Amino acid sequence: MGALKRLNSYLSKYKWAVVLGTLFLTGANFFLVWIPGLIRKTMDEVEALKNADYDGADTLFSTLFSTEAGIILAENAGYLIGAVALYGILLFATRQTLIVSSRKVEFDMRNEILEKLMKLPQRFYAKYSSGEIYVRATEDVNKVREYYGPVIMYSINTITRAGFVITMMYVVSKDLMIWALIPLPFISVFAYWITGYIHKHSIIIQEQYSELAGQAKETFSSIRLIKAYNRLDNEQKKFEKMSEQYRKKKLRLDMIESLFHPALNFLIGISLLIVIWKGGEMIIQGSLTVGNIAEFLIYVAYLTWPVAALGYTTNRFQKSLASWNRIEEVLDQPIEIESLTTVQEQKDPKSTFGSIEFKNVSFKYPDTTENVIKNVSFKIEKGQNIAIVGRTGSGKTSLVQLIPRLFDPNEGEVLIDGQNIKSLDLEQLRSAIGFVPQDTFLFSDTIGDNISFGIEGATTEMIEQAAEKAQVKENILDFEKKFETMLGERGITLSGGQKQRTAIARALIKDPNILIFDDSLSAVDTKTEEAILKHLRQELSGRTTIMISHRISTIKDADVIYYLKDGEIVESGNHQELLALEGHYTNMYNKQILEQELAEI
Repeated sequence: MGALKRLNSYLSKYKWAVVLGTLFLTGANFFLVWIPGLIRKTMDEVEALKNADYDGADTLFSTLFSTEAGIILAENAGYLIGAVALYGILLFATRQTLIVSSRKVEFDMRNEILEKLMKLPQRFYAKYSSGEIYVRATEDVNKVREYYGPVIMYSINTITRAGFVITMMYVVSKDLMIWALIPLPFISVFAYWITGYIHKHSIIIQEQYSELAGQAKETFSSIRLIKAYNRLDNEQKKFEKMSEQYRKKKLRLDMIESLFHPALNFLIGISLLIVIWKGGEMIIQGSLTVGNIAEFLIYVAYLTWPVAALGYTTNRFQKSLASWNRIEEVLDQPIEIESLTTVQEQKDPKSTFGSIEFKNVSFKYPDTTENVIKNVSFKIEKGQNIAIVGRTGSGKTSLVQLIPRLFDPNEGEVLIDGQNIKSLDLEQLRSAIGFVPQDTFLFSDTIGDNISFGIEGATTEMIEQAAEKAQVKENILDFEKKFETMLGERGITLSGGQKQRTAIARALIKDPNILIFDDSLSAVDTKTEEAILKHLRQELSGRTTIMISHRISTIKDADVIYYLKDGEIVESGNHQELLALEGHYTNMYNKQILEQELAEI
């Protein structure tokens, strides 16, 4: 009941449309049930004329075309046309209210899910694959929409039509009505049994489909690697195995669903046979007319769709509920990183943010036990250029991810301008930071739009200037469409160095107070690196800059260099001071000098 209550809450914005749609559908069924009565009236009146004594009407055919019969037919035909027309108009209005409302709810729900996904922590994305998340935000939402559209509409239709039809059947003949409705309890029991099975297997199938979609997405994303390692056949077999599992489970459910409607039609057929059998007896006894039986058969036929819809709606409802449970799991995820203050309470970040301080910071990733950052403390003054070096896995990336609050520390605090970053507005904090991550990601969009991603209303001049500062403008101008060149998925059109420089341009165009470069020059050659650093020195003047690199040449001019080992700062100072220590930094420097000399031989 809790899930159903929450589902219905989405309809609150459109409750008057639902009420109006219910009235339209009720009205449509009201006019529908008059059609059998008019047919019965016509048949009985024509039959009465046939039995009456009038000139030239000795056959049923002549009766139909006699003057008196023609008047009866014309009058009743006019009523029939009117009833059918009103039924059609009201049914159209029903779909324009109920079904359109369901589409609006689908729109709202999809936006709510996306908004929630944007706020969820990295831990969530580590737990669920991208394919799983994609299916929940698309396929599952589509299935839930069927609850707001077809399920609600057909449920209202079943209740109102069955109510009108059974009432009219009662008016015609209470005894025949009872006989005609005998199969209905069996239909209800059958529907109850089968929907439980459908609900259980719908969840299993949706989970299997998520795995299948995730596998397909992963395969397409890594197609170059798969080809390079000649693993095409292996990946094909893996996908076929998962696809076969999905096929078997889906066919099992389809088999049960395929039995549903034939069984319903069989029970309805029994009801028709009962009507003909018992109705025939009543005609012989003189308690009913042939017109009554025709009317009754149409009423039973009218019940066919509501009863069939009972199966359809229970089927769809169970699938919708199964999908809603998966969506609810996303919506109920806690937002671990959020603003504690509002934007209005903050000052302009462009004029304030700059100095950064780590005070006794320790951090471990969710679902792990060991700290990757251990009791780290240091301060970066506003406008200072610092560097962080260390071996792979020492915690460099983990440390800088705490500044834009991609993660929060488990112990200690990170301060900006003396304020704990948890007390700052998250949107303003991140807008003041230009972050070039280690794993460069470019969207399937134009190069220009990728560069201007972090800023709204960027001009062509701003994009070109940022590209020039990142030393990627010349490469872009070599393309036929220049900045309008479309990139493939994850920027596959560009080389590794071009992708990194495009990502640097994307950070520079924001004109941020704080710049973080996480090993963002690793894919460029030494000559290009020197050119980029030359331009960056001018750009970095007055900005707080944190640079992570494995190359000493990249960070040797930094004001302060911190050497990180196993999550702890073990050395700090400028380039000359660290060399004088003859410690970890010196060993790293000597190895790189030796590698450079060997490369020149």
